[in-house]
Amino acid sequence: MIYLFKTLALVILVSAQNAPIEQQDITVTHIVKPGESLHSITRTYLGTDILWQDNWRLNPHIENPNALKIGEELTIIKERIIPAEKAKVLNVVNRVEKKPSEGAWLSAVNGDELIQKEGVRTYGKSSALLEFNDESKLKVLEFSQIFLQSRSTGLTGTDSATIEVIRGDAELSWEPLERNQTEITIVTGGTISKPQANTGQMAELRTGLTEKGNSVISVYQGKSVVASSGAEVNVKQGMGVSVKPGQVPPEPTPLLKAPKIGREVKSSYTYTNPVIVWNGVEGAASYVAEVCADVGCQRVLKQQSIEETHWQISEFNQAGRFYFRVGAVSVDEIVGFRSATQALEFTGAQDDVTSPVVAIEITGEKHHLKSQMIVGPRALISLFGYDEQAGLKALNFRWDNGVWQAYTGQPLKLPSEDADLHVQAIDNLGLTSVKSYHFITQ
Repeated sequence: MIYLFKTLALVILVSAQNAPIEQQDITVTHIVKPGESLHSITRTYLGTDILWQDNWRLNPHIENPNALKIGEELTIIKERIIPAEKAKVLNVVNRVEKKPSEGAWLSAVNGDELIQKEGVRTYGKSSALLEFNDESKLKVLEFSQIFLQSRSTGLTGTDSATIEVIRGDAELSWEPLERNQTEITIVTGGTISKPQANTGQMAELRTGLTEKGNSVISVYQGKSVVASSGAEVNVKQGMGVSVKPGQVPPEPTPLLKAPKIGREVKSSYTYTNPVIVWNGVEGAASYVAEVCADVGCQRVLKQQSIEETHWQISEFNQAGRFYFRVGAVSVDEIVGFRSATQALEFTGAQDDVTSPVVAIEITGEKHHLKSQMIVGPRALISLFGYDEQAGLKALNFRWDNGVWQAYTGQPLKLPSEDADLHVQAIDNLGLTSVKSYHFITQ
């Protein structure tokens, strides 16, 4: 399923410890008063004592930060100016554009950076990945448009980003650093989500607004508090929730199980339009299928909403090694667990559009006269079907206007002295060939 987002504000608070930030401190001279410590002085100017050690380093003559001399002069940080952080655009697939804060949309490439009020948009068969730092990434799928509304870093080294998704699908993944907690707030319409990552685990979340305006959240890893209209529910790992506009959140429901890809799906094809099949999932109203450039599906090349349990990939026409996965979607439009990725190697860059070849072999006396086959009374007819690329799925026959029958490999006998034989071959892509022969017994 492809969501149509109306307005989605995504607020991400993540540690920026791995990325060096060029900062500027503004200092003042402070005269120590009775009862003051370096902690309390730092708190007076900044509202927090988080930088008391920085102030200690500015005053190397202080031996004990809790035993200051009344009247002595100290150099104290009054303000720390931290440049606004940026979001880096990675994994650009096909047509992706960026919107500068001023000017028209431009083509985006890997390594582009977004500052406040800048955005990206994707088109069909395209996607991009926004990286805020080593912890946090936002995947923007096809037909999507997002804007980086704000990006800043606080005194504690925690940086925040507010993302507004105008339309499309978005998936958030993050992996907290060992010594710092990641805080994330996601706002979808009137619904607020506060995901949390379990210890030692990467958190994964899918969220959006459906065409009906429902806020839909799937928690694949981690957990999340979801609040709306003054009430909240805890959504645990493996659960999902669909919140209607202006209503309190319902009780979360288990995510649908991951479909299993059929064993008949091959890992290598000489063409780019194979039919991929999977086992149906109980409770599924539809499915979301993806073709990706990497095994983790960070670079999504194609996404399709499908009601059946099979999908013929179309208009792909790329040779190389790719990956496929599929997820079941509930009636509430919550996307369940996705299947394990299946490798797909296309050795050719073209679709298979050639129908199977049909042939017959006659044992016994025979003559070929124009459109007629003149055979002896004991003639036996063997049928053959062949498809080099997709492979043969079925070989059928019928006499005259009778019912189609599956050919078992046993030679056929003429049912009468004058009969029409029709042979039908169907390949694994559904392409069909039918050939007819008129037989006369002499």
